Amino acid sequence: MNIDVENCIRQNIPWSKLPPNIKQSFADVQKEYEKQIVSYSIKNQLRFRGNLVRQVKKDNGEPKYYEELLAYSQTNLLLYPYHLSDVIVRGLRVTPFQYYSSILKSIMEQERSYDSLPNFTAADCLRLLGIGRNEYIDLMNQCRSGQKLFRRKNVKDLLPLQPVNIAMEPWWIVDVGYIVDADMKIVTQPEKEIIDKIIDNGPQKAGDLDCNVLLSVYKKGLVYLQLPIEDSDHIVVPPLEGFVMNRVSGDNFENLLYKIFVSTDEHTSVGELANVLRMDSQSVKNAVSLYCRLGFAKKKMQEAENPVWHSSWRSPVRARNSLSPSTEDPLILELNEALAETNLQEEPPPATQTDVEDESSLAKNKRTAFLFDSTLTAFLMMGNLSSGLKSHAVTMFEVGKLSDELIDSFLCELEKRGEGQTHYIDD
Repeated sequence: MNIDVENCIRQNIPWSKLPPNIKQSFADVQKEYEKQIVSYSIKNQLRFRGNLVRQVKKDNGEPKYYEELLAYSQTNLLLYPYHLSDVIVRGLRVTPFQYYSSILKSIMEQERSYDSLPNFTAADCLRLLGIGRNEYIDLMNQCRSGQKLFRRKNVKDLLPLQPVNIAMEPWWIVDVGYIVDADMKIVTQPEKEIIDKIIDNGPQKAGDLDCNVLLSVYKKGLVYLQLPIEDSDHIVVPPLEGFVMNRVSGDNFENLLYKIFVSTDEHTSVGELANVLRMDSQSVKNAVSLYCRLGFAKKKMQEAENPVWHSSWRSPVRARNSLSPSTEDPLILELNEALAETNLQEEPPPATQTDVEDESSLAKNKRTAFLFDSTLTAFLMMGNLSSGLKSHAVTMFEVGKLSDELIDSFLCELEKRGEGQTHYIDD
């Protein structure tokens, strides 16, 4: 499919209004154009309503369309379509956990390697199921050992029954999924109160609910989470944690994710970023929302925002958002501790109002250029160096840059390691 046809489908141009040259590319056969509409819509996980595909698949087409979309996404190991959660969770009752469980079950039955998972799909599997490279290899070994004993183990029995503890932010929005009477019989009274509150009053901010009860309801698959992103929002990319370096799938959404990785800046709003990339605003907001969901980006809260959340959210973030002890990466813990030590510096003496204004003015105008090549990232990732340096190296490799805030931490890590200074020139 050429770019001109894609643009026509994206802009919802019907057959009757197509330019003559586009019609000629389909030999003036309308059915061929309609086939391309369905194919493009499914591959790009477009919503049925509000797009051209609705005019093509008319008779009971919406449920079947989403079933085909999910089947294609699973077969091609694409990310879960979070932007369609209201339809996929409520209509088809397929949660992200069930979706990725099905993907892992499929590739394990085919005895495919862990590297067959695209980077972002693998990262989301790790976040929800707690299954990374080592866990996957261990599961495959269990399957093969069962075959040798003439009893092939059921792959489904080896996969977790529910999601691991996930990181949540108070500004996330909680909505109910597909709930039947049988579901309400297995919930506790506090869980029932949360569900009733959402049903009666509509979607709620996670920060207004008891964090622990919310997590329990989420793990039972009774609610789903939405991460609203506005054009005026700004995001910050911290050192990458939980990023899996397997392969790229090459689909349009993944390409957009990498473009945002390279182009994002905490001083640039999401709307401005969409203009820079010349992409429609909603696609960029979907991608940014996914970054925040995976923990690869943080929404920058404005100083004026000081909401009062439920008391359960006052507990330490690490204790609330970390994975279970059996799945938590010790390298990430070491990195967090190192960064915490870096921030524990002696407070400077009080400054006058003039000093503060001058420093603030300089800080806004001062920028740092950091140039590096693949040799440096390869050395930092493959060398016998600290986990902190390796985390920065992954960020440099995947994002292509380090933010102003991370450069100080990066230099501190380099100074701790004599071997690392081979590639470090102190100005």
